[in-house]
Amino acid sequence: MARAPIGRQQLFTAAREELVRGNGVLELSALTRRAKLSTGALYHHFGSKSGLLAAIYDGFYDGLRHAIADAHLPADADWSTRERERTRLFVAYHFADPLAPILLTRAALDPDLAELEAVHIETMSAMAADNIRHGQALGQLPADLDPASAGAYVIGGLRHGIAQQLKSTPPADQQQATARLWHLTASALGIA
Repeated sequence: MARAPIGRQQLFTAAREELVRGNGVLELSALTRRAKLSTGALYHHFGSKSGLLAAIYDGFYDGLRHAIADAHLPADADWSTRERERTRLFVAYHFADPLAPILLTRAALDPDLAELEAVHIETMSAMAADNIRHGQALGQLPADLDPASAGAYVIGGLRHGIAQQLKSTPPADQQQATARLWHLTASALGIA
């Protein structure tokens, strides 16, 4: 009986597990042992080890954007309440993914991944700017904020702030991390 080919998702899952186990280092021999496949399957599905790492990074940021999407926020709340909830969801997503501390620290050292992260951060900053414009239109954010600068500031601050919370000693808990990051965000946006 012929063995079914290992699919893209199996490789993806095995690579995530190996990155966590290896603290950000992905050795092909360990990956092939875990996934019980040859390196040919990796090249077939991802083109290269870099292609696999890029897919993991893309998956992380796609998942983050989904986790903090407007659909998960209270529709009838004011802007500040919605954004505090978005911050809670942002923190929860990072705390739930064992790969988050690695992707936010070790992976950023890889030039290809750093470039890929910059694209994701730019996309999220543009979304934040649109959201800030919406808050201004509602009269719930100061009109003198530059939305593009404020959006980039908030997203950059959240990205580096959550990395700090994930590696702090003693470790922060989710509620504490959320409170810290929301306080900084609210202060930057002039929310009382």
